[in-house]
Amino acid sequence: MRRQAAGICWPLDATVGHIAVESDRVSGEFPADQGLDGVLDCLLVAAGKYRNGAARHWCRTHQTYWGVKADLAAWAASGRQRCARHADKMGYALHPPVIDLAACAGATIAGTADGAMEAAIARAGASTAPLTLRCAALAIRDSGGSALFPGTAIVQVNITPPALLAYSAARAAGQALGCVNCARCAHPHLDLGSFAQTPHRRHYCGNCGSDSTHSPDAMISSPLHALSIKFDGLLTIM
Repeated sequence: MRRQAAGICWPLDATVGHIAVESDRVSGEFPADQGLDGVLDCLLVAAGKYRNGAARHWCRTHQTYWGVKADLAAWAASGRQRCARHADKMGYALHPPVIDLAACAGATIAGTADGAMEAAIARAGASTAPLTLRCAALAIRDSGGSALFPGTAIVQVNITPPALLAYSAARAAGQALGCVNCARCAHPHLDLGSFAQTPHRRHYCGNCGSDSTHSPDAMISSPLHALSIKFDGLLTIM
């Protein structure tokens, strides 16, 4: 079923990701409320030029560039500007839990053995036991006026299974963790897959496609690391 809804999506195989978002909406074909078989609409943004001077775009949804001859030919044939991975199956969760840190006394998020995640949320001022939930993915917000990432239009950070796994594995392995902001759009960078296994200095932005950001030191970059530091004592990401 094709629809637009509040939701979170993620590529099933990627080395960078886009989880610090400016909108909580996703659109595409979703057979259920959550799964690994969604077909998401492309979200293309200008990303400079190729070396031959041709215009280049970046697909935030599928984390790939658009603009080579094959892309132009497909556009002419179909009348639709879509990246080469537009038909890839993706993970998704519609109407996911949203944790508002301004309303919490504490929140703990951890992955599970089957790829899901669990959260324990203590409500501010509440005397009851923490709320526990199990979900495919969830989002973090802060309605208290503290920008998650100052200087950007980011409204929430989506904690996806690949992002949580990459962060948790890097931390457990004692890898150098950090969070570098894109030199072009200032969005926090997310390393996934093989890029989250070895610290490095050059980072490709999952928000705008820029490939010219270099961190001061070799690191594995994750917005989850930045949130853990910013909200130390309030937010724990296992």
